[in-house]
Amino acid sequence: MIDLCAIRKLQTSLRNFEDQLKEQTGLSFNDALLLCAVNKGIFEPSALAKELELSPSRLTRILDSLETRNLIKRTLSSMDRRSLTVSLTETGREMVKTYSCSELHIPEELLFTQATT
Repeated sequence: MIDLCAIRKLQTSLRNFEDQLKEQTGLSFNDALLLCAVNKGIFEPSALAKELELSPSRLTRILDSLETRNLIKRTLSSMDRRSLTVSLTETGREMVKTYSCSELHIPEELLFTQATT
């Protein structure tokens, strides 16, 4: 049987984590995940959408917001001028550094330990 109370606790913990992230960094959870993905080398919007499991329209809204805040830059691909690539700006790199090094409290319910067999 599924423990719905445990799932609800996870949902609440995740929402609290997202609120803390927003308060400390000004980033939504999806903003932070996108910056992290670009920082890890995923530069094409289609690959970002697939990695983050976002619709193209939702990804575009996030990219627009991050570009307006000067955290990312979209440029024409050097390989295919019909395609765009996404890169971090200096401000974006600093933001990744800030939230990667911040002292966010991760709720215990969100910490998964690998069981040994």
